[in-house]
Amino acid sequence: MPRPPASPAEIEAARDQMIEGSIALIDEAGFQEFSMRKLGSRLGIAAKTIYNYFADKDELYLAVLSRGFQRLLSEMEDRAAPARNPSDRLLLLGQAYVEFGLANPRYYNVLFSLDLPRFTDYRGTRHEKLAEQQNNEALLVADLAAQCISQIVAENDTDEEEIKYRLMRLWSSLHGIISLVNSRVTLEVGDFSAAIPSLVEDAVNQASGS
Repeated sequence: MPRPPASPAEIEAARDQMIEGSIALIDEAGFQEFSMRKLGSRLGIAAKTIYNYFADKDELYLAVLSRGFQRLLSEMEDRAAPARNPSDRLLLLGQAYVEFGLANPRYYNVLFSLDLPRFTDYRGTRHEKLAEQQNNEALLVADLAAQCISQIVAENDTDEEEIKYRLMRLWSSLHGIISLVNSRVTLEVGDFSAAIPSLVEDAVNQASGS
């Protein structure tokens, strides 16, 4: 008797398993060493099974990025929802960003730290539209903070270049916090965790001009 078709929930669960397995493999070995065969071996399934869900490793990799940025965006928006003003919102967004990076180090590496294919690498390929969609999702994360900074400095008639600079300074600071903690370098000089809230707040205050 033929096996009944998988339900939408079963399909989504299988995709989730493949995406999570891909994150670990890419983080460990890089994109060039990532393959459907290695993923199948890690998950205990045949590589051809993965092709039932993703056309090739690029499509799977872009799904990894898309899922990661969607999750990060959702967590940032949820955290910032109670904010009463742009300054409070920016602080909550920064806290959520750092917490995501610390709680999901492998995912954060794939999204922000490793030298992996990005949107421009897919221009002119059959994956260009999918990569563009993923890139737009990534830009939404930065746009959340940029909107706050724009609102905070609006009364000073600050130009777009200044807003962009403040955004990049904030992003660099938050990324530095995550990278230092996740690399465990800070263990050489003591426990870094107690300082994280103040470091995030200082970075946000610099971006907002406080």
